[in-house]
Amino acid sequence: MADNQDSSTEIKDTDIIFDCPHCGKSLAIDYRGAGLTIPCSDCGKMVEVPIPEGMEITDIDSSEEDQEIQILNLRRLLSVAEAKNRQLEEDLSELRERREILEHEHSQNITRTARLRENAATLQISLKTATDAAEKIAYDLIDEDAS
Repeated sequence: MADNQDSSTEIKDTDIIFDCPHCGKSLAIDYRGAGLTIPCSDCGKMVEVPIPEGMEITDIDSSEEDQEIQILNLRRLLSVAEAKNRQLEEDLSELRERREILEHEHSQNITRTARLRENAATLQISLKTATDAAEKIAYDLIDEDAS
């Protein structure tokens, strides 16, 4: 709808041309978009489509056939959005389950790390004790040889 989203890039006489007040991007939209608030195709911020001078909103009332086409298009878009929403809800559920698993594994890893640190400290103490004992034996042997 904004910035010539149809397949052609040709600006029609019935298009409203205006600039985005946020980023300055030149936008074009069919006259039936007058008065609507749309996202800018460049910056994504919401922009109100101006109503051209001399035009009344009642001037853009659609025919019954146009309204039926719009309703069908809206239903199709709603169906697509609902399917996307279901998919996102499934993804969110899977992510929550994965997060729970990861948090449990994280907790287990913290416990394992604490045990490893305790074992490393015990090994260091044992190694120090063994080293001290070996040094004492070596000194005793040196003293025996000296005597």
